Amino acid sequence: MGFFKDLFIVNEEKEQQAEQPQLKTKVAATQPQPQYTAPQPAAANTAYAPQEAVNVPPVTVPGGNVDKNILEMIKEVIEKSNVPGNDYFELNKIVESQDFKNAIPDENARIIAAFHSLRAQDPKFDKKRIADSIDFYIKEVKNEFDNVLKSYNQFVNDKINNPKKRIAELQKRREDLVNKISQLDVEIQTMEADVAKCSAELEAKRTNYDATFQIVVQELENEKNKLNVILP
Repeated sequence: MGFFKDLFIVNEEKEQQAEQPQLKTKVAATQPQPQYTAPQPAAANTAYAPQEAVNVPPVTVPGGNVDKNILEMIKEVIEKSNVPGNDYFELNKIVESQDFKNAIPDENARIIAAFHSLRAQDPKFDKKRIADSIDFYIKEVKNEFDNVLKSYNQFVNDKINNPKKRIAELQKRREDLVNKISQLDVEIQTMEADVAKCSAELEAKRTNYDATFQIVVQELENEKNKLNVILP
């Protein structure tokens, strides 16, 4: 995905749109528009007169906001997918052009006028071609979304799932080390107690040895002096 990095790496400068987009994709007028002459506002009984409003249900999504950067990228997908000839793309570009809006404020009348303008260029331009082209663009957008979703899932694995697994492994290692440290602490405390007990016992025995040897040596010295006096 060429623009995947821009979609999923956090960018504080990225602007968010709180409102839902209209059903139509407002493609930027970057390509040359088909040659047409904007008709002048006509009488109420002409083909370009304002038509009865069509009730179109609003577009809703379950949570989230529309990101205008992503919306622009989707527009680019549609624009790059545009095939030669007149279809929904060209129709919508005329209908949404500012000059045409100024000439015919009513949207339904603009659609009809644009339709007849393109049909004058190509007699085979009809509603079926428009519907088929919309289906084609929907397919292209869905394919692009599937590609983005694959990259997104990989991104989630790299940045979230795999680090979570590593965190779990490190926590387990830490827990094992803590348990090992506790075991070592117990072993150290046991050994220290044994050393202290043994040290005390050995020190007592050494003191007794010293006292006993001193007494024996003193007695032998006394015996030597006594015998030295008694014996001729």
